[in-house]
Amino acid sequence: MAELDTPKIVEEITHVRTGPWAVNYYGTCTAGGLAAELKAAPTRASSATYLTHVTMGIVSDANHILTDARFTLVDGVGDEVFGPVQFCDSGQTLFSKDFKHPLKITDGKALDLAVSCPAGSYQASCFVYIEGYTGDNPIT
Repeated sequence: MAELDTPKIVEEITHVRTGPWAVNYYGTCTAGGLAAELKAAPTRASSATYLTHVTMGIVSDANHILTDARFTLVDGVGDEVFGPVQFCDSGQTLFSKDFKHPLKITDGKALDLAVSCPAGSYQASCFVYIEGYTGDNPIT
């Protein structure tokens, strides 16, 4: 099996850093799902996005109904970066993860969110909060 370029847990220390930054996204999860760019691709050559924290979840709608939802962080071409994390209508509403070593997205790729909900499910609100930094490849 070929090794994927994204994602990688890395212990590298970048020599040029932008950040730290935080992105807070919220929206509506419906049966059709959604896709949203959370963080644009780095503009410098040989630069990548490094994630240090992610929190995601769903909240009930006005009728206090939760829906099944599957969250996946993807890079700019749709390759999975983190997840999927499955949220169930039985009450799991929050997931939070701190990365001891940053999760590096492939050089020059954006960070997006893909959420899918089963057909016929109720509409619910979802959110994602991400912390990280942008850095150039280490000097070797």
